[in-house]
This record gives sequence, C-alpha cells and structure tokens, in this order.
Amino acid sequence: MKKVFIFIAALAFSTSVFAGGFVTNTNQSARFLRNPARTASTEIDAIFSNPAGLSFMDGTFAISLNNQMAFQTRTIKATFEPFKLNGGKETKEYVGKAQSFFIPSIQVAYKIKNNWVISGSFSIMGGGGSLEFKKGLPMFEAAVAGGLVQPLTQLNTTAANPDLGYTGNMLGYSLDMNLKGNSVTYGAQLGLNYKVLNMISFFAGARACIVQNGYKGHLRNVSITNADPVRTHFTNVAYMLENKENPTPLELGTAAALKNAAAGITQLELGADQINIKLNTQQKGWGMTPILGAHFNWKNLNIGVKYEFNTKIELKNKTKQGDNTTGDPSFDDGVKTRNDMPALFAAGVSYGFLKGKLTPSVGVHVFLDKFAKMPGNKQEYLKHNSYEFLMGLEYVINDRFLVSAGAQITRLGITDGSILKKQIKNDVITYTDGFQSNISFYCNSFSIGFGGACNIIKGLSLNLSYFYTGYDKYKNDNPVYKHPVLGGKEVYNRTSHTIGIGLDYKF
Repeated sequence: MKKVFIFIAALAFSTSVFAGGFVTNTNQSARFLRNPARTASTEIDAIFSNPAGLSFMDGTFAISLNNQMAFQTRTIKATFEPFKLNGGKETKEYVGKAQSFFIPSIQVAYKIKNNWVISGSFSIMGGGGSLEFKKGLPMFEAAVAGGLVQPLTQLNTTAANPDLGYTGNMLGYSLDMNLKGNSVTYGAQLGLNYKVLNMISFFAGARACIVQNGYKGHLRNVSITNADPVRTHFTNVAYMLENKENPTPLELGTAAALKNAAAGITQLELGADQINIKLNTQQKGWGMTPILGAHFNWKNLNIGVKYEFNTKIELKNKTKQGDNTTGDPSFDDGVKTRNDMPALFAAGVSYGFLKGKLTPSVGVHVFLDKFAKMPGNKQEYLKHNSYEFLMGLEYVINDRFLVSAGAQITRLGITDGSILKKQIKNDVITYTDGFQSNISFYCNSFSIGFGGACNIIKGLSLNLSYFYTGYDKYKNDNPVYKHPVLGGKEVYNRTSHTIGIGLDYKF
C-alpha cells in the first residue's frame, strides 16, 4: 500500500485561552473580564491597557495581584466519505479541550514625583494553557482513510457479491491518534510616565516576551478490522471451488482471484502495521516589544492611546533523536521558525457621569497581523488586520461596592476558505492550506463580561469577574487533507469561559 501522510505544515498550534488577537492576550486582570473596555483606564490595570493613564491614578503606590481560570473547547466537525470505513459514518467530530487553573499576573506602579510614574508587570502575554485532541485530528485520519479507501472498497465489493455468500461485517480500519500542544508567552514589562500641564501624560516602556511551546502527538496502531473473517471466507470459497469435481475454467479463475484478494488483505494488514508516526518537540524563543502611550484627562473625561511595536520572535526546535518520525524536517532539532507578536494599536474613551458614579467606556484594538511574520508566512493569506470593538459600563453603588459589565466584538482577517497547495517530493504528497487548519484555526467572536469589586478595607479591594466568548462557526470547504477524487468539508467552532479574581492595594 502506498503510504501518503499529511502532517503539520508549520508549528502553529495556538493554545491561547484568552481574548485578543491571534497570539496576543489582552485580558491581563480581573478588571478586564468584568469590563473589557479598559483602554482609557487610570487604575492599576492600565499598566497593560493604557499605561500613560497611570499618571492620573489615585495615591502614590499601587499593586495588583490577579489569577484567571480559563476553560476552552475547540471542535472540528469533518465530513470525508472514506471515514465510513471506521465506524460507518462519514461525518465525525474531533474535540480538543484546554483548561488552566493558574494564570497569574502582577502589576505595580509608583509615583516617583508628582509628574513621574514608574511601573512594571509580569503577565502571560500569549497562550497560557494546554490543548489536547485525545482522538487526534481529521487531517491525520484522512491521511490513513484516503490511502485505504481504494483497496478496501475493491475488497468489500468482492465480498458483497451474493454468489460468495458472505454475510459478516465488511473490512474497515481503526487507529490510535492523539495530539497535545502547550504554549505560553511570559511578559515582563517596565516603563516610565511623565505628566505635563496636569492634563496630558506620556509613556515609554518595553516588554520582554519569552515563548515556550511544546507539541506531542502520535498516529499508530493502524489495523484492518474484520480482516480474519473476510480473508477466511475468501480462502474457504477458493478451496471449495478448486476441489469441486470437474471445476470449470471460470470457477478456477474465481478461486485464484479470491486467493489474491485474501493475500491482498494480508498485505494491507502488514502495510497498516508499519504506520507509526511520532512527534515530541519543544520550542523556545524571545523578543522585545517597545511600547508608547499618551493620555488626556479633563475632569471626568479620559482618552488613552497606546502603540505596541511588532515583536520579532524566532522559535528554535529542541527535538531528541527519534522523536520526529513525521517525515517533516520542520520539526527537526535546531530548526528555527518565525512567529512574531503583531503590533497593536489601542485607543479608548471614558466619561464619568453622576459625579463619577456611572462611567461608560468604549475602545478599539487593531492588531497589525499582515505585517508580522507567521509560521509558513500565513500572514500572506489574511484579507485584513484584526480589530476589536470594546464597550463597558461601571457603576459605583456606594463606598464599598461597584459593579460593571461590558462586551467585545472581534473580527479577524481570515480568508473565506483555505487556499490549497500540493507538493510532491520523494514520491510523498503533502498538502498545506492558507491560514486556517486543524492545527491552528480561529473564528470571529463576541464576548461579554461582568462582575464587581468590594473595598475590604481602606486601600484594599477584591475583584471578581466572569468572561464568556461565543464564536462564529467557520466553514472550510477545502481542507488540508483533500483527496484527489473525494473532497472533504470541515466546520470549526470554539467555546470559552474565564473566571477572574484579583486583589488591588494602593495608598
């Protein structure tokens, strides 16, 4: 049997469990989860969302400790006719689950003098969890099913001949698949504010980003199901025809054909048994992000802007000998892959009504994805940069309690269908698609968050919040495992839930 395998075209198994763009986490505090429109904030969480706004924070010193718990499900519903050979259904659902119970961040700011503020933070800037598809991915199974469909169909057509009298189960296949990826980008930020005219402030700083990714998977134990009874039946019928009294030439020809079919089943079993693909690799890299910001404050009006420059990140593989049997050299030890963190422009406005008790806010995020280098140059397939619209409302009930809620709309520049590329090298066919794939797919989304804060004692407050993201389904009518004759279809979907808790202290 000719072995045709399709594996990952580029290491891009994103496992982000946060809000934000393709690789950037924008929710860095429990405050964000209850009101994502933080781009005009003057509280301690402004260190990420609006760093120039720290010049207008209350008090001299502030610190914020946060933890988030995130739960995400990714689902791929794939339709491919050869899948019927494994379970009887041509449409299957592959589910990947990610969960993280400890996603911390710490933010600190100190007013050196009236016009100067120094700030720093440590946070999870990308990824933050492990995602596992316990039953593998459709692109893996399609590689096996696509190679087996022709010989198995021919053998099953023979077995289904009424004259042979076979009434048992037909030939099929089974396999053992699994893929697990983990990804985390640690961010350490330091910056300085300067305020002029008591209305305008500026920020300059930088963030060091350290990336650690891991990928582990296998495709093995491929076997031909129901092989023994079908082969035995072919052999028995052939023996019966050969040992008839005065067998006709047609009967002798049929017996020979059945013997060949029985031998073909054995050859298929031996070929399937040789399929053993393994992957176990780690990636590490780092980059530096320059950050600039400005803020305008007048009475209860706040306007903030921020620009984070593109972060050049080059990831290097660490793969032990024997841990990459995929046949793809991009997983080999020492291979380097660009995976930049795109530049980000953020702007927001808030205004306090009712003497500051009721504060609506709006904001926008623009990720300059098309100018960032991605694995496999995937940025070339984007229609436009990603953008987000944010809105929120906060109400101070009394001196002890406040509540808030908000929403976020995320629109990505993904293409309306994959652009398929076919490559033939050393008699092995591989397919790569445009931006979307089983390994790394994204969907437009709508998020809502709500929660509140309680002043425990003077200067110390507790934040509790919840953030839900719903996703638009994405239809991929030209999946990466496209068969020369039989086409496939996929539908991608996601769900995401995040719970946040934070302690803020200031004096």
